[in-house]
Amino acid sequence: MTITANNWKNKKGTADRNCNCGSWKQHWINNSSKSWPSECSIYNCNNTATLGAHVINSNVSGEKIIPSCATCNKLEGEFSLKGGVTVVSANKSETCEK
Repeated sequence: MTITANNWKNKKGTADRNCNCGSWKQHWINNSSKSWPSECSIYNCNNTATLGAHVINSNVSGEKIIPSCATCNKLEGEFSLKGGVTVVSANKSETCEK
């Protein structure tokens, strides 16, 4: 499934959320079946991806998790993702708590 790279935003108020995976980074790894990328998923950012960020997009259903750096995880407003970024559902009932 192809998902738009544009018009993403960080989902506010997710810092206290957890899942059975232990971290949102591990959640992304477990549910993407991919290796953790070395770089942040945000367009024009080359920082090291250190966490799984909760993101939303008005054109995409539900909250998603992407690999992100701590700086981009605090971005205000809309941003674009790099091409080919894998987004994983943050909905635990669809993923790690099935």
